[in-house]
Amino acid sequence: MRPEHNAEYISKIRMRLCDDALARKEREKRRRRVLVEQLAAHEAIEQRKHEDMLVTCLMRQSQLERRIALQLLQVRLEKDVIKNNRLQREQQYMKRRLRDFDEALDHEAEVARLTKLEYEEQCAKEVKRHEEIAADNQRKKYMKHYNMCKDTLMQMVDLVCMAGHYKELSEQPIPIHLWKEWQALFVAGKPFYEDKDDDLGSEDEDCEAITVLNECNMDQYKSLTGEWVPPEEHPEITPHLPPQNNFILGHILKRLELLVHPPPRPPTPPRFPEFPIRACIVGKTFSGKTSVLSGLSIKRRLKILNVDMLIEDAVAAYNANEEVTVEEVVEATPIPPLVPPTETTAPAGEGDAAPAEDGAQPPPADPASDTPAEESAAEPPIPVPTPEPTLKVVYKRVLSPRAQLGKAAEQAMTKGKTVPINTMVDIVVLGIREVPAGTGWILDNFPKTLKQAKALEKALSGFSSSESRASLLGTPGSGTPRGTPRATPSPSKLSSKNGSRKGKKNQLVDEPDCDKPAPPPAPLSGLDLVIHLSIPDKVAIKRACGRRKHKDGEEYHEEHRPPPEGSYTGVPPTYDEFNVKHSPSPETVPIEDDAYRQIQPRLVTHQEEWPRMEKWFNMFNNLVTVDAQAPLSNVEEEVEDHLEEALVRKMKPPTPTPTPTPVDEGKVTPSVTPGEQSTPSAAPGEGTPAPEEGGPTPAAASEPSGGGPETIPEEAHKSPSPLPGSEEWTYVDEPIPSEAAVVLFPQWELIQETYLKLCKHTFKKIRSERETIVRYFYSAKKNFLVFLQRPDNKQTFVTSWVKNYNGVAEDMREDVEMKAELHQTVEDLQEKLWDISDKKKVEAEEERQSIITEQWLEDHIGILTNHFIQLLQAEVDRYQGSVRLIKDYYQVLSAKILDEPNKDFIRVPLVELPRTESPQPPSEEKNERSSARSERSKSAGKVQGSPSIQTPGIPVTESEENGEPPRRIPLVSRKVLERESRKSGKPPRETPEQDSEEAQIVEAYMSALAVIEQLKQPSPDDDAGGDGKGKAKGKDKGKPKKGKKSASPAATPNAGTPVPELTPEEIARQKMLERAGMECAAALLCEEKALNLKLSVVKLRAITVIKDLKERAAKMYDVQFEWIGQRFQKEMESIKSMVELLGDVIESEKALLPQVILSDERFEVDMGYKMFEPPATPPPDAPIEMPTPDIFTIRQLQELHANLRETAPSGYISLDLLVEMFEPPSHLPEIWQNVTVQQLEEIFSRHLCETKYINWRTVLLSCLLPIPLPNQQQLIRSAQQYRVTDKEGKGLLNLAEYASGDLWFSGDGTVAADGSAQFDRLGHLKPTLFSLFCEDNYQIDYTDLLLLFCADPEPGNGALKALAMITGLEVEWPAYIETPDPNKEPAEDGLSSTGAAVDVPTKHVPITLEQLKRVVAFNRMPTASLKLVEEELESVFKEIEGTDGTADVSTLLVHPKGRDIILHTPSYLLVDYRSLLLEVVAQDPKITERVPQPLV
Repeated sequence: MRPEHNAEYISKIRMRLCDDALARKEREKRRRRVLVEQLAAHEAIEQRKHEDMLVTCLMRQSQLERRIALQLLQVRLEKDVIKNNRLQREQQYMKRRLRDFDEALDHEAEVARLTKLEYEEQCAKEVKRHEEIAADNQRKKYMKHYNMCKDTLMQMVDLVCMAGHYKELSEQPIPIHLWKEWQALFVAGKPFYEDKDDDLGSEDEDCEAITVLNECNMDQYKSLTGEWVPPEEHPEITPHLPPQNNFILGHILKRLELLVHPPPRPPTPPRFPEFPIRACIVGKTFSGKTSVLSGLSIKRRLKILNVDMLIEDAVAAYNANEEVTVEEVVEATPIPPLVPPTETTAPAGEGDAAPAEDGAQPPPADPASDTPAEESAAEPPIPVPTPEPTLKVVYKRVLSPRAQLGKAAEQAMTKGKTVPINTMVDIVVLGIREVPAGTGWILDNFPKTLKQAKALEKALSGFSSSESRASLLGTPGSGTPRGTPRATPSPSKLSSKNGSRKGKKNQLVDEPDCDKPAPPPAPLSGLDLVIHLSIPDKVAIKRACGRRKHKDGEEYHEEHRPPPEGSYTGVPPTYDEFNVKHSPSPETVPIEDDAYRQIQPRLVTHQEEWPRMEKWFNMFNNLVTVDAQAPLSNVEEEVEDHLEEALVRKMKPPTPTPTPTPVDEGKVTPSVTPGEQSTPSAAPGEGTPAPEEGGPTPAAASEPSGGGPETIPEEAHKSPSPLPGSEEWTYVDEPIPSEAAVVLFPQWELIQETYLKLCKHTFKKIRSERETIVRYFYSAKKNFLVFLQRPDNKQTFVTSWVKNYNGVAEDMREDVEMKAELHQTVEDLQEKLWDISDKKKVEAEEERQSIITEQWLEDHIGILTNHFIQLLQAEVDRYQGSVRLIKDYYQVLSAKILDEPNKDFIRVPLVELPRTESPQPPSEEKNERSSARSERSKSAGKVQGSPSIQTPGIPVTESEENGEPPRRIPLVSRKVLERESRKSGKPPRETPEQDSEEAQIVEAYMSALAVIEQLKQPSPDDDAGGDGKGKAKGKDKGKPKKGKKSASPAATPNAGTPVPELTPEEIARQKMLERAGMECAAALLCEEKALNLKLSVVKLRAITVIKDLKERAAKMYDVQFEWIGQRFQKEMESIKSMVELLGDVIESEKALLPQVILSDERFEVDMGYKMFEPPATPPPDAPIEMPTPDIFTIRQLQELHANLRETAPSGYISLDLLVEMFEPPSHLPEIWQNVTVQQLEEIFSRHLCETKYINWRTVLLSCLLPIPLPNQQQLIRSAQQYRVTDKEGKGLLNLAEYASGDLWFSGDGTVAADGSAQFDRLGHLKPTLFSLFCEDNYQIDYTDLLLLFCADPEPGNGALKALAMITGLEVEWPAYIETPDPNKEPAEDGLSSTGAAVDVPTKHVPITLEQLKRVVAFNRMPTASLKLVEEELESVFKEIEGTDGTADVSTLLVHPKGRDIILHTPSYLLVDYRSLLLEVVAQDPKITERVPQPLV
């Protein structure tokens, strides 16, 4: 504003003050005038009242009569008025009641509408929550399937890697057995690259992958598939094909197993009264189960059993201490009568003892008594009668069963757990037992889970899911199809805690079909009907929401059963009722019980449990499903129909199942007569018993009984007799003593376990050896190739020759003699290079020969041979054990005494391996070669160095346990066969038939075949007929020996001796023995054929594997030989090419500038080879900022900024926290390490304003010093640059835009006196400012940055810089106004600090109110004082505001309030920490001494 406007403004104010004074005087006059007039009027009124009172008193008496009449008339009128008023009031009340009723109805309708909306929102919310839960479950299921697919894919990748790795190692197609093993690992989900333990002592600790591979190999070996497929036409295998199962042995083992481990008896099903219907109704929560049952209970005679109510009744019975009286029978011990001592009896306590309580006889007389022994024996003591114990009935009061179950339920619920399933089922069963007979019952919403369903079924019918159906029906375990392997537990795990043993199933042979039980029928359930009410989840959620309960106890639903009108607010449906009831209240309240709160988890539980429950109920064929979305009446009718069908089906008599006709053994047995055994249809070994087994000879058996003419027997027209072991054959099932079964069956278990364990161990070792040999081939070729490519010194000679040639002068190269001399040097060079190549070739051949003769491969092939021989040994051991078992079984069946076990088992000879260490296979490094040598020596020691070299897995014999010398496995030296081959003059490797390993396998095969011939020979015991055995057994065995002699059918009567007639029992026994002999012979023949087949297959497979390995070795040796020749040939060609090139160079008489390269077999001339100058010296490293004692480094500033931002992310930090952060010791300059807490508080308190919080950006600015401070022009220029860069006008810049602008300082690039570069602090400070003051989005507000740098030691000058920067124009204090001092109070009445009058400046700098507020409020917390300052500033701005909405900065500075606000703005005070600390240090000399560097 201008001065003339101020004068006018002042004059107007003075005129206004004068006008106010005149108006005040006029108002006072008018008020006094009004008061005078009011007093006069009041006096006149009082005078008039006085006159009226006088007149009234005079006329009072004359008017008394008239008043009485008037009063009577007025009373009559009042009665009429009261009557009319009452009528009108009733009409008004009627209208008001009608209006209230209408409002109540409207309110009821509105509440109903809002409740409907709330119900819909509640349904939508619950449905959404259910969908989220379903989505989460689906996601978990997806992740589960995803992880399964991922694992499968990774296994496929591993499988491909395994295949590629094997092809890389072997360079051959993958064999079929490897594919089978990998397939087994893939199907089992086992890792391919798991570490495998090859130690023999750790077979019990094999990993799961090795177990899977062992099972795979065992299955292939038993079924003769995979690599064990026998050739189609082979003289040793064809007679024994196809492989047959020994069903006779399977029948024997089945009988022994049933005797040793009889099947458990089926549990006794519980007994209940007869109920016409037994059912349960299940389904999701709110599917209508209780509603349906409540209607059925009224129509039908049904008892509804609710589990929750039953549990509550049980808990209530426990709390009420419900007791019952029980009877208990107690045995009373009688007191024995006293007997006086006699002459023949000893005194009490000496000869006789008191009778025991259990009724035992008294002990004999004391030998120390006076009575002689003969006398006591002749005259026995008088027996004392012992009274019998009496029984007494005792009555006790105990808790009832219901109370006991309630106690268990309450204890579980008190602990916050669910009621145990067994307790819950017992409570339900107790409730069922209380149902009267002839009344049906239905379980309401029970069972809910599969475990509850199983427990309930077990309690009702005794059926348990853990037991098989066969055990429930009293039949043995169901059989498996023929040829199916079955799991077998180890014998060590057969014994259980109670001493009983569970028999393990056979894995080697299968029982015949006649021993396999028929599949049992479906079990009978304890429930006649299971009704499942099916509804969608959304319907259940809708039914759970919107339920309301009436005050009379009835429940309603918003959608399916809406409550009656007026239930929400309690308004009556008619006006008459509303007129009577004046205060209506709600009659229904919303229901929020546990069922509503647990709707989601119950639905999830039902979704998880119902598929398994459905499978369980379908097993009993008693499940029906009803759609519960239909109306309640339709659902009740459908459920009632299903109950009727179940009742009719239960009342219907069961249809008898056709039973198979039992086979009459008497009809089949006569058909197998001794005469039929000699018919041509019975081939040898297929039905003919061996003579030594005790059967009659064919001649005696075929002798006709009569002497009539020969006729064709009828049996010739009949079908041939069944062979033993066939489906038509009837096995001999004579009773066997349990003692023999207990001995024989564990014997077979031991045979089977030993056989399986040894075979699996052998398969594991065979796999390991074959993999080791394949890796040996690969490493041998790879190491030999590395050996061939080893460097040599040929390049040294070539380089020397080139150097000498280039050293010859150019004019000398033209001399003929010099050329001849140079050609001679080339020939000498050629000879040297040839010598080097020849030497390398000889070394390579020696290396190849060392690989051939190192014997590593022969040793491991010998180990592999021993493993195949171990497989032969396993077959031999199994055969011997099976034969022993079969013979012992039929000896027991024939009532013979078992022979002594033969301990001399045949041992197949193994290959003897050398004990000395042999050369090891080549490896990539020496340590690998040494480790391979040590491992090979260890493996050789394991095979040969053990004290008893026996097959792993064969149990220790009794001779070893008794201290006898152990029987060792015979060893055959491989060198003996090689020596024989040398004597014959033939090389050892010409034909595979002459190899030592193959010959050893053949020898082992022949030794194994000798077992059959050895076991076929009759033993001396058999020849003696049991006499020797009887004598050896002693006298007590004479009778069985005679019986055995008489029962033996081998003794043929003489011709003259009359044959005694046999009884029918003896004839039947003789026929039984004949059939037993046939079975025994057939079983032995089947075992013999199986042994021959397995031995031949193993022999051929071993020969094939060894032959393949030797062919691979020969191929590897040939490849190495070819590599040597090819390499030598290439080296010769490269030397020849180089010599020709050098000769041409000599003839050309020029220098050889390109580099000549002769490396191994490669010869090159590098035409691009040139000489370069050495590289220049690398530039020095960038200078590093060295810390100074009084200035913050860039790194210290960044650490301080990180700590401040982490401590106070809002930008404001308290004084105490700031002082604590700067307390020593800290990572600050040295000068800060000697400052006390009081000094820090004094320094930082300069930033305080209005609060105890400080903007830490001002602290960072003070720590940046010393830096150049900008003036107004520099700030304006920087702001203009950034405004141009900020095209969008947001006021924010990123790092690139910030770096494009120039600040008021730049790097100086100073150089030290020695010429080295020094650290440019100012140059690094510009990007550091961005990181210090940017926001979290890595953008900086350039206006706030420039306002921050407007700070000055004089805050008034800083505010002036801020006004200049924000307006873009320079702002100066008027020339006649001194520079304001913020510590001095401003002068009053618009005078300056000098007291002179203020003239208006001429320069105009416009500023808006928003810009002015930003300058004043910068870096200040939004407090109440700041708000007052802004309000004062706004009022000042309105006073000086111009027509364009802006104000002049100069006028603002002249205005007293405006100038005061600007001068007292604390945001622009710059505190120089460095100067303050230097003053503190200068005052304390002790601190100066501790500072290591001088302070500048």
